[in-house]
Amino acid sequence: MFRKPFKVKSNTPVKSSERKNIKDKIHKQYPSLTEDDLNNLLPKKDVLNTVKVVTASGEIIHIYTIQKKPLCFELYGKMFPTLYFLWQFPNLIHNFTTHKDVLGFINSGADLMLPGVLTPPAHSITPKYGGGIQKDSIVAINLSTNKASFAVGTAVMSSAEMENSGARGKCVSIVHFYGDKLCCLEGQAILTVPNMGPPEWLLMKSYEEDFPSLGSCPKKEESNRNISILTNEELEHESTEPNQGENNVKSEDVASISADMTIEEVDETLHYCFFTAIKYSKTMTLPILTSNFYKIQMLPVCPIDKTLDIKKSSFKKLKPFLDKMCQENIITVKEIKKGVESIVAINKSHPQFEAFYTKPENRPGANNQENSNTLANSTNITESFIITNSVLAIFKCGETKMEKGNTVTGTTVKQYIREYIAHNKCYHENPKLVKLDTTLSTICKSTNPITWEEVYEKVCDSMKNCFKVQTGQEEIMNKGKLSPIVISVANRSGNKKVTLVDNLELFGIRISEFAKECQHGVAASTSISVPPGKKVEQLLVQGNQVLFVYNLLVDKYKISKRYIRGLENAPKKKK
Repeated sequence: MFRKPFKVKSNTPVKSSERKNIKDKIHKQYPSLTEDDLNNLLPKKDVLNTVKVVTASGEIIHIYTIQKKPLCFELYGKMFPTLYFLWQFPNLIHNFTTHKDVLGFINSGADLMLPGVLTPPAHSITPKYGGGIQKDSIVAINLSTNKASFAVGTAVMSSAEMENSGARGKCVSIVHFYGDKLCCLEGQAILTVPNMGPPEWLLMKSYEEDFPSLGSCPKKEESNRNISILTNEELEHESTEPNQGENNVKSEDVASISADMTIEEVDETLHYCFFTAIKYSKTMTLPILTSNFYKIQMLPVCPIDKTLDIKKSSFKKLKPFLDKMCQENIITVKEIKKGVESIVAINKSHPQFEAFYTKPENRPGANNQENSNTLANSTNITESFIITNSVLAIFKCGETKMEKGNTVTGTTVKQYIREYIAHNKCYHENPKLVKLDTTLSTICKSTNPITWEEVYEKVCDSMKNCFKVQTGQEEIMNKGKLSPIVISVANRSGNKKVTLVDNLELFGIRISEFAKECQHGVAASTSISVPPGKKVEQLLVQGNQVLFVYNLLVDKYKISKRYIRGLENAPKKKK
């Protein structure tokens, strides 16, 4: 709904008389809200506005903002809460819980499917799919690690239908999610998702603990007193520890693994993780910020029976360790700007690099999230044409008869032209020319024979252009001719250069994610805006970063070079 940019038709303050009507609408939709709740939600002194927008699909929606923050919007005759609204009242509507991996798919425009929904165990008193949810009810989605909602939509089925579906089919039709265009309405910065902890039902003790089977020994009270709720960080830490069941290791032994490690052992682990990362990583690209190298490349390859804590090593910090690696000529580190360093080169002919070896099962591999990101970033573009009345006769000749409004590729157009000419015997004595009949004469605006290529061009000119962008997770069809991605360089505040990137959205690229990659890749600030007279957003990156942006588009997003303009603006290499 709000994934693509929308047009703001009007933005007007709400009068005092209308303010009560809006409050009544919200209360009617959500009767559980008290008068105090509504007063806190809509303080009298805060500015309440009505923003009328037209979405990319042509729907007219009224959005209500409080102090420029989107509060709710009217759709399908209902008052939908925004995420900002739900964060204040997390139990206002039912939340379906899902895994963090599903986030990427929803951000790409997918709906929530039932196989991705986490449900309580069979013996739990918590309803499996929310209990009494009706079809088309307003619902939200949260994560197993945080009960704060990150998406809002409508239930595609009732709870009873979900129970009988065998966990198949669509669960929620998404209308609003964290990071969409509604979140940054009126140029507001996107708010950080509050950490509210995991959903309560995930923290409940199991049925077996509360009601042990007959004949079993009840647990001691003291052990029950020691039960504590883990935070997200502790849960993540626990997940990196060895599986006690598989390894038959007592909890005291697991805790002592890191406690008993000597400085020499920590140093050895540090070197192991360093060489594993620089030699076997499949996801590392240079240059890479030293902080990112440690967090993203070194920490994940730490052996399961060890803990990598650089503070317990002889180096105490990352910089002295990397400085030592530089002195030994294993890597090259450069300071991009004050306090920001990047690894820019690796000496793969160094004896230590060549001698290092670890078993294949211990080497870093692209995990599922990275694979899904790579898949999502891979872009396939198909330029097509929309059949119009003027050329419809040509597309009625083939075995598969086309209709007005169907889309066809250039190859298909040529195939139908050949079949039409063969069927109507429009061959000329000269095999390079085509004899025009009444239909072709009207299309080509000529009665004289013309070349096959000219016939193809005239037929294409008589149709409307469109293009299809396919990523790993979505397919976008746009009318009109595809505009290339344009990379330009401009001067700001005197002689300070900035890189401007236009038309990223046309290729299915999420500008906010692309901007973040530029920030991390070149350690430069970025901003996103809609220039006057343009319909799509423009990315600004500090400095002349043409080469980095070009390589990112070609190597990671798999954009064909013929769709990119502006490489000539890259800084020239000094001789």
